[in-house]
Amino acid sequence: MKKVPFFIDLFSTGFFMGKIPFMPGTFGSLVAIPVGYLCTFLPFYAGWIIFGLIFFFGVYLSSRYAIISGIEDPSCVVIDEVAGLLLFYLIFPFKPVYIIAGFLLFRFFDILKPFPVSFFDKIKNGWGIMLDDIAAGLYAVLVWFIVLKILKYFNIVIG
Repeated sequence: MKKVPFFIDLFSTGFFMGKIPFMPGTFGSLVAIPVGYLCTFLPFYAGWIIFGLIFFFGVYLSSRYAIISGIEDPSCVVIDEVAGLLLFYLIFPFKPVYIIAGFLLFRFFDILKPFPVSFFDKIKNGWGIMLDDIAAGLYAVLVWFIVLKILKYFNIVIG
């Protein structure tokens, strides 16, 4: 394996959280929490711009990391997890119950990989690396919307 340049390594591994030897995706997902928190101080559209930058930068970085390292889908690359979970945090209020629910639902779908997450996971380039986590994030959003509708139906208020 060739040495990956420092800045590609730094950003694609979520400030090296993806280098933790066990559960790199879970630890890498944690990076989305402070990013989501920082977005609460910005105008609505700015959070989406940050998401777009992370996504497209992630396509490039994860692709470069895979090419340089010779690994098709390196487990230490977690910028995709950051983007996938940030999607959830941009849609729902940034409150503790939502932060935890988003994290758990996102990780569930990222690990389970139901269709189309599994479809995107088979694409072995930067687009595939990023899109499977965006799909997992969308599943998390959809499930949480359903949970909230059910809770509202029963007059249960959370967060």
